[in-house]
Amino acid sequence: MASTSRDQVGRIIEAWHRERPDVDVSSIGIITPIVRLAALVTDHRAHVLATHGLEQSHLDVLATLRRSGAPFRLTAGELSRRCRVTAGATTQRVQAMEALGLVERVREEPDRRTVHVQLTPEGLARLDGLFADVMAGDESLLAGLDPRQRAALEELLRAWLTVLEPGGRTVPADAAAPAVPAVLRDVTPG
Repeated sequence: MASTSRDQVGRIIEAWHRERPDVDVSSIGIITPIVRLAALVTDHRAHVLATHGLEQSHLDVLATLRRSGAPFRLTAGELSRRCRVTAGATTQRVQAMEALGLVERVREEPDRRTVHVQLTPEGLARLDGLFADVMAGDESLLAGLDPRQRAALEELLRAWLTVLEPGGRTVPADAAAPAVPAVLRDVTPG
């Protein structure tokens, strides 16, 4: 399948070279596979979560609260920041998950103005019960990569995120190409 995808992307690039030789289309060789991978990963993850009666947005909230440590609670604002969604999206998620009994809102004493979102015992049990399945599903998607390829891919993706995410470093358009990460030297595509 890898050669089929590579051939499809190559044909897209060749077609654009033919149709628009004045435009640099080299990014298609990177962006198109990432878009396709994102769709495959999203669909696969959705299938795994559906077997547990949950959606990705549920997992985002449950996992974020779980990673925060006992008592597994965060303010709504902090939950929004960590899940990288708007306050409105967080409100919708929390309301839906409250209805499922997975989270609860807890007002902080003594003034009760600060509202925390906290995992319920059922929410904690549901997450702990499905987490291994989610990770096994993710691993199945990576099974075709050997350890060196995985390390190289992880390093490149983290470097790219560092540049693109807010607060990341900016690279001037005329900057020299970055050095090849050590893990990529002598790595041949498989």
